[in-house]
Amino acid sequence: MLLTVFLLAGCGTERPHSILDPAGPAAELIAGLWWRMLWVYGLVFIATLVLLILALVVRRRETNVLGFRFVFLTGVAIPTVILIIMLVDTLRVMGQLHAHEEDLRIKVVSHHWWFEVQYPGYDVIDANEIHIPTGKTVRFDLISEGVIHSFWVPRLGGKRDMLPDHFTELHLKANQPGVYQGTCTEYCAGTHALMNFRLVAHEPEDFTRWLEFAAQQPPAPEDAYLQRGREAFMRGGCAACHAVKGVSRGILGPNLTLVGARLTLGAGTIENNKGNLAGWIANSQAIKPGNMMPKIYLEPEDLHALVDYLWSLQ
Repeated sequence: MLLTVFLLAGCGTERPHSILDPAGPAAELIAGLWWRMLWVYGLVFIATLVLLILALVVRRRETNVLGFRFVFLTGVAIPTVILIIMLVDTLRVMGQLHAHEEDLRIKVVSHHWWFEVQYPGYDVIDANEIHIPTGKTVRFDLISEGVIHSFWVPRLGGKRDMLPDHFTELHLKANQPGVYQGTCTEYCAGTHALMNFRLVAHEPEDFTRWLEFAAQQPPAPEDAYLQRGREAFMRGGCAACHAVKGVSRGILGPNLTLVGARLTLGAGTIENNKGNLAGWIANSQAIKPGNMMPKIYLEPEDLHALVDYLWSLQ
């Protein structure tokens, strides 16, 4: 059992989905509760095995050593006390997780199968990538545009369901800068397993600079090749689904205003680089089957120009 626990905990230096490698106060509370439960219930498990072996030995000797009081004490009284203590501990942790003041509010909307990220008051909309300042408590207002999804950043805190037509909230804080992996943990059919996101924690000054930059409208391209790429974006049908600030207002797909700066494509499915971007545009179904983006048919020159144009949006 102990070997299994340590294997599940992970033995490498990178454990993006491990609650046992907390990077925020909420995750530290959850990890602490997990360890206390492991030791308490682990000892109960060992004690139960000892009693089982003892019972087999006593039965084999045909003696009556264990009486009613012993059975009541070990089978009812002690387990009840343990469960009450752990329940109180769990409720205490839950109370601490929900008692937060907020320094920043971010709205996250789940779709099939990606996350829309909005920064109210800052005119910034992104997708599948969340930026926050370290040392600040961020309130996430969560809602779904379809079925039930679930929002979870394992190293920063607990998870919260994202419900249609009803907001839920979650407070998270990152202790140090870094990139933290998040995922949908509620089975939502289709490509649920490929519905992930990245949370990027910045130093407060760096986050302020990022937010100011992200709120700006991308300048119109002066290079003729990039202009051709923007024209391919408009003519090829991309603008009907995707928004680029100052260029298009599509709302069916992820906002692409900052697409060139993202770490991944397809909600964390593949690394974001020019080659993968070209493959995603040409046939995203081969990369993430069942997503809502159809195949795009473009001439090779237009495809390359479109990739360069989108890559410039960063």
